[in-house]
Amino acid sequence: MNELASMAQIGVLTNPTTHAEFLTFSLKDQWLNLDEIGDALAQLPGIEKSIRQKDPSAGVSMTMGFSANAWPFLFPDLAMPEELHVFPEMKNGPRHFPSTAGDIFLMIKSDRKDLNFQIAKYAAKALSDIATLIEDIQGYKYLDNRDMIDFVDGTENPIEDERVESVLISDETDAYRGGSYLVVQRYIDRQSLWDEQATEHQENVIGRTKMDDIELSDDDKPAWAHNAKSKVEINGEEVKMYRQNRPYGNAMEHGTMFIGFAKTPSIVETSLTQMIYADDNGDYDRLLDFVEAKTGANYFIPSQSFIDEQFDD
Repeated sequence: MNELASMAQIGVLTNPTTHAEFLTFSLKDQWLNLDEIGDALAQLPGIEKSIRQKDPSAGVSMTMGFSANAWPFLFPDLAMPEELHVFPEMKNGPRHFPSTAGDIFLMIKSDRKDLNFQIAKYAAKALSDIATLIEDIQGYKYLDNRDMIDFVDGTENPIEDERVESVLISDETDAYRGGSYLVVQRYIDRQSLWDEQATEHQENVIGRTKMDDIELSDDDKPAWAHNAKSKVEINGEEVKMYRQNRPYGNAMEHGTMFIGFAKTPSIVETSLTQMIYADDNGDYDRLLDFVEAKTGANYFIPSQSFIDEQFDD
C-alpha cells in the first residue's frame, strides 16, 4: 500500500463485499447547534470500531461522505472541497437522471448482513437529532458479481495502483489530499421488458457476452452499447472511475446501487452525460431503456486523517 492509499477511508479502495448497506441522511434544520452536530458525527467512528471487533474476518468498514449543501453546516470553519457540488439533473427524451436529497451518506460493507445492520441501526440513532434517514438500501453480491439483469458488473474496474490513481486526490497542494468524490444513483430494473429481449440483443446493449463476460469486439459492438457510452477518454486515453455497485431488492422490485468513486466528479458526470444524451447519430446508452434512475447525489469522501481529526470523540 503506498502512502496515498494509506490516507484513505478503508472502504474507498477495498473490493465490494458480500453485503453492503447504503444510508442517505438529510439534515433536519440549517440552524442546528454546531456542538450538537459535532457530538452526533463523533459517535460514528466508535460505532464502526465496536462492531468491527465482533468479527475481524468479516471485513467491516463504514465510509462517510458529505454533500455540498451540508458542508457549510457540518464544517463551517473549513473551505469546501474544490469540486464538490450538487449533482446536476440530466434529461434527454424519456431518459432522466434526477438530482435528489442527501447530506450525509454512509456505505457500510462486510461479509455479514447482521453486522452491517447493527452499524446502520446505531448510526441512525446517533444522527437522529440532526438528520433524518431518508433511504436505507441493503445490497448484496448476486451470483458471480452479476447485476439483477444477469450480466457481470464491475469487470473493468481499476485494481491496485491504478485504482489509487483513479480514485484519490493526489495533488500535494490540495488540503483534501487522500480524499475522493462519490456519485450515487439508485436504479430500478424494468425486468419484464429486459426479459423479453433476445440474449443477442442483451449482449449488444451491455457490450459483453452474457455467459462468459467477454467484451464484444469493436466490429461487433454497437455505438450505443453501455460499455461504449459509459467509457470516458481524455486525449485518447481512458480515464477510469471505481464502481462499487451492488444489486438490491427482491422479486417485486430490484435494481442496482451505482456507487462511483473518482478523484474528480467530472469523470463520473462525463460518463453519465455520454450515456443519457443522444449524440449526432441519435445514439445513447440503450441500457437506459431497461433501467430507471430514481436518485442522484454527489458527496465528498474525506481522508481517514480528516475523519480522525474532525471526529475525535
